[in-house]
Amino acid sequence: MTFYGLKWFTVNFIYDNIQWFTINIMELNELPNDVMDSVFDIVKKEDKIYIIFKEDTTTSEEKVREALGGNNLEFTDLFAMVHNHLLKELSDTKSIFDNEPLMEKMGFDQTTEIFYDLTKLDQTRKVLFNYALLGRRGNSGILQNFGGRRLSKSVIALPSENEKELESFIKKWNVKYSKRRVLLFEEE
Repeated sequence: MTFYGLKWFTVNFIYDNIQWFTINIMELNELPNDVMDSVFDIVKKEDKIYIIFKEDTTTSEEKVREALGGNNLEFTDLFAMVHNHLLKELSDTKSIFDNEPLMEKMGFDQTTEIFYDLTKLDQTRKVLFNYALLGRRGNSGILQNFGGRRLSKSVIALPSENEKELESFIKKWNVKYSKRRVLLFEEE
């Protein structure tokens, strides 16, 4: 496993967070290959760095802690992430190595389901809202523009990275809604 993008990230990371995180991440390159091969990914969440191993390995953990030092390191493996509910906490993080979302690297697709209620709108506003959301006469609506789809009456789904834009659209119409994030396993 090679980490060519690591040097670029290290400079930005230490520059932006110098007050609390001053480990020498360059020493990762000096770790034995078997240790680096056991690392699935490294992500940052608030003031902690999570080192995620492919499987439980305390030997690699000790070598990484020795190389990096620092009190803000947390170690886990893929199985423990699911078992300890850490998956939910880290669901919105991105990899330090390649800036890719962690969930995508694990084979999941993050989708947001939005349940909306149009009962407070009069009939004309309901029709206009649905036209704007779903489209009309071959014209796409805002939902299609954000890569979403209608699941049923008053339920839509879209990629989680676009949920904020769609939420602001719904709020402009003063429509009540609720949402939940769903992890879908991507099939090839």
